[in-house]
Amino acid sequence: MIIPSALTKVESMMQPVRVVFLISFLCLLLLTPLLCASECRYGSVHAWVRISDGAWENATAYPMLKRGETFEVKITMTISTDLKVVYLKLHEFGTPVYEVVTGPTMMEQLLQQWIIPFSEKSWTYLWKIKVRENTSWVNGYAPLEVYVQFNKNDTDTSWVNFDIITAYILDELSEEYILEINLDSSKEQPRPPRATSNSIAVLLLGFTIAVMLRVSRKK
Repeated sequence: MIIPSALTKVESMMQPVRVVFLISFLCLLLLTPLLCASECRYGSVHAWVRISDGAWENATAYPMLKRGETFEVKITMTISTDLKVVYLKLHEFGTPVYEVVTGPTMMEQLLQQWIIPFSEKSWTYLWKIKVRENTSWVNGYAPLEVYVQFNKNDTDTSWVNFDIITAYILDELSEEYILEINLDSSKEQPRPPRATSNSIAVLLLGFTIAVMLRVSRKK
């Protein structure tokens, strides 16, 4: 039989164990979707985001971006078995927010990677993307999703999809976009018209006629 004082001592010793167990369980619940979201039975997909000249961040990233601001997206696809083709698409929901500046595909356009036997098993793609300067979706979060479908044949497929970036869009123009606009406007400043060869010829002809008329009048 355990006396009350001993029971209290045992309970106080078990308390830290319960806390550690609870924290471990919560971490497992949070990490499991992150580890499984980019994998399926035929391959895996990993994505990174880089804002300005900063370091690459693992997806999903949650930055604050301004209208006209750019960022980079890098995606690596890896197959784990023999396949026929892999499809990749950048997708967004609702009001258009993002626009591809450079990259292998535009938004909502399928990228097809046909698989050749005994070829490489991994491919990496890079996009430069910007927040549309005229987007009406501001002061809210805007997810950008990658969807990848692994086709073993026409009827046997597996896929992966997850958010690469879920940015909070600020209702103000970015400094880089304002600088770009100022540079473009300075290039388009009207220049004073230059005298062409025809106009110079007309002026010389008029001057010559005026001189000849003056000489003839003196005679």
